Amino acid sequence: MIARGVRSQPDACAVPYPSDPEIMNRLASGELGALGELYDRYHEPLRRFIARATSDAEDVDDLVHAAFLAAAKSASQYDGRASCRPWLIGIAVQLLRRRRQGFGRLLAVLSALSGSRSASVDPRPRLEARGEVERALGRISEPKRVTFLMAKVEGLSCEEIALALGVPIGTVWTRLHAARRELRQALEEGAEP
Repeated sequence: MIARGVRSQPDACAVPYPSDPEIMNRLASGELGALGELYDRYHEPLRRFIARATSDAEDVDDLVHAAFLAAAKSASQYDGRASCRPWLIGIAVQLLRRRRQGFGRLLAVLSALSGSRSASVDPRPRLEARGEVERALGRISEPKRVTFLMAKVEGLSCEEIALALGVPIGTVWTRLHAARRELRQALEEGAEP
């Protein structure tokens, strides 16, 4: 049995086991090794939580890593509680909320493009529409798809997209226009019997 705060060693010498607040202080001061310790300590419980919250979505591991990166960025804001686990889960919840909002915005934009707005409460049409949207997105080129998602899902301005992609702003406008046209066409073709 390992006592909290002390790790047993084969030579019976007690080595201090860093507390979560100690790890967070080191991380806040820029010590990246502390992020590794935090990850080793909490990645499995965080992964289980995210997997359950997303019904084992394909991006569970990406969300886990994003949560730890967000924790590193906000380590200086850690409130000092004894365990980081609830704090990390809170970060994961925020990421999941942004992910869900992004999917909702995407669905709304693509529904508007296809001209179909459903007032139904039944979730099946929304899930089917999401599949249609994903297939339609898969039919356009990656540069157009990425530009469209950055603008419509992530809410970035054309200037921000141009800077992020390293392309002229005119290229961003052209890609957005073409992406909307091609998505509308793909959604219309998908609706035809």
